[in-house]
Amino acid sequence: MPAASPSLPSLDARLELPPVEHTLAFSGTFVSTPTLGDVLVSSDQGLILVDSRSGVIAAVLDLSVDDDASKAARAHLVQLPLSSVTKLQRSQFFMPGFVDGHAHAPQYAFHGTGLDLPLLDWLERYTFPTESKFKDVNYARRIYSSAVARHLRYGTTTASYFGTIHREATEELVRQVRMAGQRAHVGKVSMDRNSPANYVEPDATVAVAEASLFVFNVLASRAKEEPAGAGVGGKRPALVTPAVIPRFAPSCTLGLMKSLGQLSLRGDGSGEKLPVHTHLSENASECAWVAEMHPEASCYADVYKSCGLLHERSYFAHCCHCNPLERTMLKDNGAGIVHCAASNFLVGGALCNVRRWLEEGVPVALGTDVSGGWSASMLDAIRQSIITSNLIARTPDEEEPARKWKPLTWQEALYLATQGGANVLGLGHVTGALEAGKQFDALLVDVAPLCGGSFCVFDDDSVLTAVEKFLFTGDDRHILSVFVAGRRVAGATHAQTPSPAVGGDAVVQNARTIREGGERSTDADAPPLKVRKTQ
Repeated sequence: MPAASPSLPSLDARLELPPVEHTLAFSGTFVSTPTLGDVLVSSDQGLILVDSRSGVIAAVLDLSVDDDASKAARAHLVQLPLSSVTKLQRSQFFMPGFVDGHAHAPQYAFHGTGLDLPLLDWLERYTFPTESKFKDVNYARRIYSSAVARHLRYGTTTASYFGTIHREATEELVRQVRMAGQRAHVGKVSMDRNSPANYVEPDATVAVAEASLFVFNVLASRAKEEPAGAGVGGKRPALVTPAVIPRFAPSCTLGLMKSLGQLSLRGDGSGEKLPVHTHLSENASECAWVAEMHPEASCYADVYKSCGLLHERSYFAHCCHCNPLERTMLKDNGAGIVHCAASNFLVGGALCNVRRWLEEGVPVALGTDVSGGWSASMLDAIRQSIITSNLIARTPDEEEPARKWKPLTWQEALYLATQGGANVLGLGHVTGALEAGKQFDALLVDVAPLCGGSFCVFDDDSVLTAVEKFLFTGDDRHILSVFVAGRRVAGATHAQTPSPAVGGDAVVQNARTIREGGERSTDADAPPLKVRKTQ
């Protein structure tokens, strides 16, 4: 019999399976992206066991491999009640949930509109007038509930949200995220200069006090608003982590930014710094403005560094115009970037060379940047990122004229939208891939939904072909279920429920979602798990 493949680890002898009454089992084909360029595909006899108390994946294995781990899993399965076992249909597979590294929740109010101006004009014409309305918490509740629901519906299990300068409204955003069951970093925006009179904080003292109170309230409300055991010292990671958000250097005084840097260092009680989430080098006019305001700084990124806002929990949206000094500065300080291809094309007016950042060792996430980006779907972010990289590959490089850049593959873009994004947010140990020890944050994808869907899969299409078609041409109709921490929190209204297995033996029968070709495999002839790497 073939040995267990290292691509999807078998049962770890150091891990204890949850009690039968707290075990959820999912059987079928699973796709995961634990490393850049690798897509791991199970056979149709893949199995994921989840501890329903914590949402943690207890085991990921392939029952087509006849080893001790499979035998232990089978013995556990036969004890499970039917309601705890789910067997996927022929046209279905599980994959990790998407991670959106940069989204403006209040801008969902006008997403898909107002994309006719460059960044600074766009902020004045559309963004600031809309965000000023969020002083009304009832208005905020209406927009935020819709925004969070839409991101979840599109398969974003983890998001990093900007709020507004209004603390109460941003706390409402936290409540909406928690009620919806999404995982998120959420931050109250701080800004005390170069902003409209009706949308600016009075001074740095008030801004810091409000940001500090927001952090305190988010941490203090976990026990009441999140599942039992969430947060520091608990059995499950918290759903919501408060983030420190200076909007961008032009709208924050040095005094404010230094105080926010100190706030991030105080952490959340676990010994880790708070995440810092802001913008960097999105637009050429913005960069020139920062250089004019801060002649003492060696570069734009140095403004943040001098204020204590550049460290291993920091991540910066856009980064289109970063020079070698800035890229080195981000790498040396352990920071990451969020590539927002759609908004870079439109309001940013620039392209970000993701391949260069990756080669230089800086972690990269993808972001929708609603509403600078027109869509809340990470599928769009993946597509636009691939288009951008192909355009860069065909355009002379100003920094390295002789260099020919390799475009991103869809496998690499999928990684950046899942595990890569989790790494940038400091959540790589929590989510991003279907691995034992991580939370079961996953999407159940059906390539042939009852509604007909947006593409076709044929009999001779492989699993990888189906995944690729979904990424390039699929939409939310194909996402039947969205799971966060083992709980179904969203999904298609037309969803065809996967079949509960009839006892443990039925789980190990072929539940292949998309055939690699050929007849139904058996325990004896099923291939081991396959590691598919970008060529």
